[in-house]
Amino acid sequence: MTAHDDSFFLPVGDGHQLAVQIAGNPAGEPVLVLHGGPGSGCSPRLLSLYDPARQRIVAFDQRGAGQSQPEGETRANTTAHLIADIEHLRRQLGIARWRVTGGSWGATLALAYAMAHPQAVTGLVLRSSFLPGMGNVRWFFQDVAEHCPAAWQALAAGVEEGERSDLLAALMHRLVSPDPAVARAAAMAWARYESAVAEPTVPRLADLPAPELDRLVRKYRLQGHYLAAGCFLDEADFLAGCSTLGGLPVTLIHGRDDRVCPPANAERLHAAIPGSRLVWIAGCGHQAFNPAMVAAWRAALVRAD
Repeated sequence: MTAHDDSFFLPVGDGHQLAVQIAGNPAGEPVLVLHGGPGSGCSPRLLSLYDPARQRIVAFDQRGAGQSQPEGETRANTTAHLIADIEHLRRQLGIARWRVTGGSWGATLALAYAMAHPQAVTGLVLRSSFLPGMGNVRWFFQDVAEHCPAAWQALAAGVEEGERSDLLAALMHRLVSPDPAVARAAAMAWARYESAVAEPTVPRLADLPAPELDRLVRKYRLQGHYLAAGCFLDEADFLAGCSTLGGLPVTLIHGRDDRVCPPANAERLHAAIPGSRLVWIAGCGHQAFNPAMVAAWRAALVRAD
């Protein structure tokens, strides 16, 4: 962060206010940061991946996420709303065009925004891209069982046997329970599963105190709201729309061992986006801060093309 840092809340309608952070060089290249999740919010560590000396870094917590208000709100909260919010933010800041960046769900949102507003985008840098649609949701909650059996069994153990064919629905049923203990247990189980799949060498997440668990409940309610709807995007239409981005410089960076967003995602996007560049990171899963991933990310942000 620098002396030029700023933060504020931006009303976007429907009772939502976005928490916006601006850092870096006011005269630098405008770069938009889109966080993952959905619902995760931007963290200082995420912003550390950018160069405040040469970039005007614009980050915001999406509707209901992070510090945005109301926290965890799912009403008037769809991908179309988020795309409109991004464009509203750009206009509010007086930015003519900006580079749009994001990882995981943030990569999906970056692509969807670029399809809707190509005239506002100078290029895309994307990491560990998630593909929308129910097939990809099923991969994470069901098909990963073949690749990460211990993690999947631990998650499935928390629901009835008859619910295990749709773990997302089972978790969402518990996350909206009027019993806080039930909702907290579901959120903790989801967080541990996510961590185990994304970073299998990291120790099991420790128990969290009640206030942090309640924030986690709100985060996963919001994430489940998106995932249960396939992120409000059709996979085939989304990939077809990617073909319109051929005039933009697009860099895709993906870990060879990613189990959250399988490498096939990057291959399909690379094939769909004319002229896109695909960078593979060996020995890396779904880890934004793997040293090789960080190096590739920073190198991509330096490229002017």
